[in-house]
Amino acid sequence: MNTSTKSLLASAGVLVLTVVHHFYAAAIYDTPWRRHVAIIVVPMLLVMIALYGIYRWRPRASVGRASLWGYMLVALAVPVAWIGFFDGGYTHLAKLLVFYGGASPATFERLCPPELCGVPDDLLYEATGVGQFVLAVYAAYCLARLWRENRFGRSALPA
Repeated sequence: MNTSTKSLLASAGVLVLTVVHHFYAAAIYDTPWRRHVAIIVVPMLLVMIALYGIYRWRPRASVGRASLWGYMLVALAVPVAWIGFFDGGYTHLAKLLVFYGGASPATFERLCPPELCGVPDDLLYEATGVGQFVLAVYAAYCLARLWRENRFGRSALPA
């Protein structure tokens, strides 16, 4: 499987896991407003798929090259930076490290405000949150490889 496909699958995985994660949270915490993430995530997924499709259709044409760079920017901004690193990395992984790392309640509340993080109390919710981060790290790795392949003139497409 080529690098561009791996990056799309990893980025899409972050977005799909995010929808599952937030719908689950909406159900267990009786917070239906959490489902709003689908309004953002699903269109971003469709944009990424469309840009990737244009790139695969005309990889060496100007429209294909431009769509590849557009795809990489969207994938870096939404599934990697915003959802993976911020939501998964900060509001889940860092929160768990602070909480179980022995921080005082005051320190925990300062670093992880209740309106943003909350005390960890559901294993599946926290696991899917951390899973967003893990998938985003892999997506970032694939995007970095894809950027290098295209920056230095090597095609991201198979020979």
